[in-house]
Amino acid sequence: MDWTDIIINIDSKDAELASAVAQMVVNRGIYLEDYSDFDTEIQKFGPIEIIDADLLAKDREHAKLHIYFSPEENPAEGLAFLRERFDAEGIAYSIDEASVGEDDWANNWKKYFKPMPVGEKLVIVPSWEKDSLDDDLKDRAQLIIDPGMAFGSGQHETTRLCMELIEKYVTPKADVLDVGTGSGILAIAALLLGARKVTGVDIDALSVKVAAENAELNGVGDRFTSVLGDLAKDIDGKFNLITANIVADIVIQLTRSASTLLADDGIYIVSGIIEERLSDVLAALDELGLHVIEEKRDRGWCALACRF
Repeated sequence: MDWTDIIINIDSKDAELASAVAQMVVNRGIYLEDYSDFDTEIQKFGPIEIIDADLLAKDREHAKLHIYFSPEENPAEGLAFLRERFDAEGIAYSIDEASVGEDDWANNWKKYFKPMPVGEKLVIVPSWEKDSLDDDLKDRAQLIIDPGMAFGSGQHETTRLCMELIEKYVTPKADVLDVGTGSGILAIAALLLGARKVTGVDIDALSVKVAAENAELNGVGDRFTSVLGDLAKDIDGKFNLITANIVADIVIQLTRSASTLLADDGIYIVSGIIEERLSDVLAALDELGLHVIEEKRDRGWCALACRF
């Protein structure tokens, strides 16, 4: 069956940020066309005469972000989420639409997705690689996740930074809240690292469904609850650890409600923050009396662990 290919046209300078936003809020496959570094890269391959003429003609100033929706999905709903996030980050964009056969994108790129160690204890493994894990990774807890139909594969810096902080601060029998759970990758990581139970909340119904399926795939479904909701507005209780891997404006919006759900001595971990917006997030945390106890950075992205 044909899928819908939503093509978001952006400036190349915004490609990394737009891609990260899409990875965090759209629970579907994506593909980025970005040739801004092509002139530098071709120097590695030899004389320019051997490069295909069509490649040489590619636009270096603009990029295309492809987001794929299955036949039973409503692209308009997913686009509404993306428009909100792109507008919040000041990303200029236009949108086109096309059809694409499922096999054209869903399977061909599997060869590029390999097991990836994260922190000291985890390895993210696509299901088709779980029986061929290298010996040096076999002692790690395996987090099985397939990125083809549901995004949130752990490859982006924001997700890895968040998982490293979760590994450090999750405690045995901790109750965890994962806001904007997406594929459920952070929730599953917390459970594999010893959390007692995790509640994952997301505004996207497909995310809620996929997160629950991924928890079952990893043998932790009995300790995971997925909830359809807007941030933490409809969540009750107290949590020893709260995680959120979303963009800066949404982190700021979330922090007030999340802070009321944090147990005594609880840890609040936020990621998805570009360095240029870090001061805004820090101001929102400080206003509520939350103090940063650890900060991690990678390629312009920041993740914070906080407590009262």
